[in-house]
Amino acid sequence: MNPLIYYNRQKEDWSDKELQDVRTEYETKEMTISQIADIHHRTPGSISYKLKALGLIVNNIQSRGYLEYTNSILYKEIVETSNSTEKKEKKAKSKAKTTESDIVNEIKLLKDSVSEIKKDIKQILSYITS
Repeated sequence: MNPLIYYNRQKEDWSDKELQDVRTEYETKEMTISQIADIHHRTPGSISYKLKALGLIVNNIQSRGYLEYTNSILYKEIVETSNSTEKKEKKAKSKAKTTESDIVNEIKLLKDSVSEIKKDIKQILSYITS
């Protein structure tokens, strides 16, 4: 198994030929999901999910080599990366909400300031005209 960076086609669409190749590699050649993943530069997990979508397995755990994969360094790297990404997304959302709230508060303060300035102008005008 390769490091996560090797599996660089994770978000690419699957071509009909690639799907047929995966089917052949799994059914006829009896390759594991890790072996298939290495060929197609996709993670073993994505191969397993595709096998399920193709109706070749009922459950991801049934795919050949799945338990070996879940005990691998690659799997740990994927989980850590996923957890790290989720934390960053939550932090960014939280920061965005805080920023939005800060903007609303700033607008309220500016409105109050404008109201005070208008009052001051009215007083000055009344003083000048009297």
